[in-house]
Amino acid sequence: MSASRLTLPAEDGAERWSWPIIPDHYDTAVEIRPAEALAVSELGVRNLRRLKDHDPSAAGWRVIRRLLVPLEAVNAALDSPPTPHRRRAMLDVIAVLLTRCAETGRTFWGWTPQEWIHLLGRNQTDFHQHAPGWVNDEVRPYLATHAYLLGSFNESTDSAASSDSPCPGGSSDAAW
Repeated sequence: MSASRLTLPAEDGAERWSWPIIPDHYDTAVEIRPAEALAVSELGVRNLRRLKDHDPSAAGWRVIRRLLVPLEAVNAALDSPPTPHRRRAMLDVIAVLLTRCAETGRTFWGWTPQEWIHLLGRNQTDFHQHAPGWVNDEVRPYLATHAYLLGSFNESTDSAASSDSPCPGGSSDAAW
């Protein structure tokens, strides 16, 4: 049996985790544009969730691109095992956030800690009281991660994520 070697990050920090969302790289306007709200509505939940029969070429995807790109960037930055249920949760969190943006008329960039807490809930039961009926338990930890990375949300909730948190480095403290 050979001894395992510890690999250290490069001195230049190239292999270290870095903040994946730099707001200056995105259109962070807080107000939802009327065309974006309409596109979310017209795409509908089945498309937004990207279920098996969704239409990836629907015109609405282009209209909501400024909202979609940072959400997908968060998912891409996560060190989450590529299991089907985790992939479903990652797609569903995007659908939840897009739907909520359209409902409130404001993007996640401008949500207050209270708005994030309302969406996350103080616990899993509270989360399900405010979440759409199609949302599963696995969505909440990903939602907490999006809140942290997009909204700089770091308020404590009772159990916003579990020990298998998708947050960078696998940590389940700080905002969780």
